[in-house]
Amino acid sequence: MGTEKKQSQNRVNFLRNQKNQLEIVSDNDSNRKIHWSEIDVLSFRRPELNSGSLFDPNLLAAEQAAKEHVRMTEELRRARVEAEESQKCCSIEENIDNFDDPMVLFEEKCPPDGYGNVIFYTTTLMVIRKTFDDCNKIRFRLQSFKVVYIERDISMHKEFKDELWSKLDGKIVPPRLFVKGRYIGGGEEVLTLHEQGKLKKIFEGISLDRFNAPCEACGGIRFIVCFNCNGSHKLHAENREINQCTQCNENGLNICPYC
Repeated sequence: MGTEKKQSQNRVNFLRNQKNQLEIVSDNDSNRKIHWSEIDVLSFRRPELNSGSLFDPNLLAAEQAAKEHVRMTEELRRARVEAEESQKCCSIEENIDNFDDPMVLFEEKCPPDGYGNVIFYTTTLMVIRKTFDDCNKIRFRLQSFKVVYIERDISMHKEFKDELWSKLDGKIVPPRLFVKGRYIGGGEEVLTLHEQGKLKKIFEGISLDRFNAPCEACGGIRFIVCFNCNGSHKLHAENREINQCTQCNENGLNICPYC
């Protein structure tokens, strides 16, 4: 009897705490607050006092269902975008041989210094293995054609990431290739064009890279350590204050002036 009375008292205390703290907001249109008297108290299960959690299982299940719905919606959106890009790429592949200038088939989205050049947005981080591998595949294809290209690593320089996102209107992951101010596509699109022998025509008029050795200044990394802060991106003032270096990027690096 004593144990049951104690559990009953604990349940009463729990419900009283909920009454004082619970504030339920309805849909976004009305934002109406539901009064405590409108809540069906019996719909709440008695919490497991020994579990270390006082959250209602129904609420946890609803939250989990909402997260799953958001995840599935995002997956459907990505699949739709990929299907549209694939359909567009197939249409380009069918017509590319019928035009003297195949670049007119690609959307004009010119990044900085993109006119007449090959701009390759990439990443050297292995956070997502497929992304890293796709970047290496596109880099290898560019080197095999021996064309001069400008590589912009978004993981090493925030401005490059902002450039890419602004041109493609969203958080787009690399690799992404631009030729003569036109957006060619991502990894799958570029590899498909290469397999069908279309890239050679796209690269017509691009300067050739006649140097086989990497840059002597940066070793092919395309960045050098800031000499002002020694790569720390921090400067120590005489009053012991720490200021950010204004001569390098967020990683304490500068773009190689020789590449």
